[in-house]
Order: sequence, then structure tokens, then C-alpha cells
Amino acid sequence: MKSIFQQRRCLTQREVRQYLNGELDDEQRYEVENHLLDCELCSAAVESYARNQGSGSFDEDIQSIRTEVNASARNPSPQRRLWLNRAAAAALILLAAYAAIRYWGASQPERAFTAYFEPAPNTYITYRSAGAEAAALPGELKQALEFYDAGAFDLSLPHFQNYLEENPDDLQALMLAANAHLHAGRADKAEQYLLRLEAEGELFQGQAAWYLALAFLRQGKEGPARERLKQIAADNTSPFREKAAEVLEMIK
Repeated sequence: MKSIFQQRRCLTQREVRQYLNGELDDEQRYEVENHLLDCELCSAAVESYARNQGSGSFDEDIQSIRTEVNASARNPSPQRRLWLNRAAAAALILLAAYAAIRYWGASQPERAFTAYFEPAPNTYITYRSAGAEAAALPGELKQALEFYDAGAFDLSLPHFQNYLEENPDDLQALMLAANAHLHAGRADKAEQYLLRLEAEGELFQGQAAWYLALAFLRQGKEGPARERLKQIAADNTSPFREKAAEVLEMIK
């Protein structure tokens, strides 16, 4: 970590936009990413802006303050001009602090998800039958698993869907499809799969509860997420017990 005397100032909103839109050259991107490693505030701002890109609320807040200051600043006396300058500076500082708090608070569930989500491993072949060959798998499932194992989760999804339409009771495939949806940012679809696994798949209930809590977090559903995490943390048999307790501490 760098010392508190960082050489680079924090990112401007324009730099955040350029970074997320891929508009920086390699040197600029390297500089920004190095700064993000050391600055939790800017890192939270980038994450929050990425989720709410185009909402314009931050721009509107700034513009509102500027409009009010400009309206009051028409033909002021020298004393009033000095006061207005100080007021404008104070207002912008307060707005920046407010925005930082809003960014940080809003990003906690997403930060927790990012820190703790790891896609479930593909144990499909060993789970189905020892010694089964991948070549013997149905074509759609085989293709889905190949993409899943390669980390191409978006590409695996249509193949999982096609396979599950014909094999809706294959709960192992359902679990992997739910994880693929989670990784691809489709937590609402993952939630549907995981709720079904909780209800129907006794073998997967513990695993489903953990990923369901993460799906709730990714959607900003902190209440349901907390309830699931508390249940997991209180379950001495759950392999996710310690992680659940850590996430609860992180989002409290």
C-alpha cells in the first residue's frame, strides 16, 4: 500500500466515466487501476457508478447547487461575493462528502458479493456416476459445462437452458446454471433456480442457501440476505458458516 501522501489525486467523475467506458489509453488505465488498489473511496465510487451508470443523480445534485449559487451571485457586493465563494466551496465539499457516503453505503452488498462469490465447482461427472465419460453427456449439457469450466458463463447459459427444458429434474445442472447466472449478473434468474433447489433438492439445500444469500446481496435485498446468512452462521454443519458470519459483519 502507498503512504498517506499519495502521488495521485482522487478520480474525477469524468475519469470514472472514461475508465468504465474503456476510453483511457494503456498508461492512463494503469495509473487509474493502481490508484483504485489504494483508494477505497474511489473504488467504491467506480463500483457504484458502474451499477447506476446513466442515472444522472450525481450530476443533478451538482447542477442544483451550481444553479442556486449562480442565481444568488448576480451583481453581488464584494463582501457578498466573498461569502458566496466560501458558501459554494463549502456546499461542494459537503456534496462530495455526501456522495462518498452514498457510494460507500450503496456498494457494501456488491462488495460483499464480489469478495465472497466463487462459482460452484463442476463435479457433474463424478456426481452423476463414477467413471462416466464427458463424451457420453448430452450435447447441450456437455457444451454448457465446457463453457462453464472455461469461465465463459454467459455462453454457458443458453445451453443450460436448453438442457434444463428437457431435463428439469437435473438438480446438479440447475445448481451450476444458477451459479452461471450469478456470475453473469442475472441474480434474479439465479434466485428462481436456487429457491427451487432449496425446496426440492435436499442434497443441495446448504449450498443453495449460501448462493441464495449472495443472489439477494447482488440484487440489494439486504433483509432476505441477512436472514439467510444468520441461518447459515447458526448452522454448525454448514461449510459456509464462517463465511456467512464474515459477510454479516461486513454489511452490518
